Amino acid sequence: MINKYSLILGIVDKIEEWNEKLNAFAGEHMDNVLIGSLVVGVLIFVAFSGINALNKK
Repeated sequence: MINKYSLILGIVDKIEEWNEKLNAFAGEHMDNVLIGSLVVGVLIFVAFSGINALNKK
């Protein structure tokens, strides 16, 4: 159980690190319409890919 707890903490730390990087990127580049549209498109693609993967039998 303790090993899994440390693994979960490692994952949470990695997610927080990615969040900080994404916030920094968004703060610098999200005023550009092209970059904002690209980010939204990537998010939609990832969402549809995830839904498609979960619906496979």
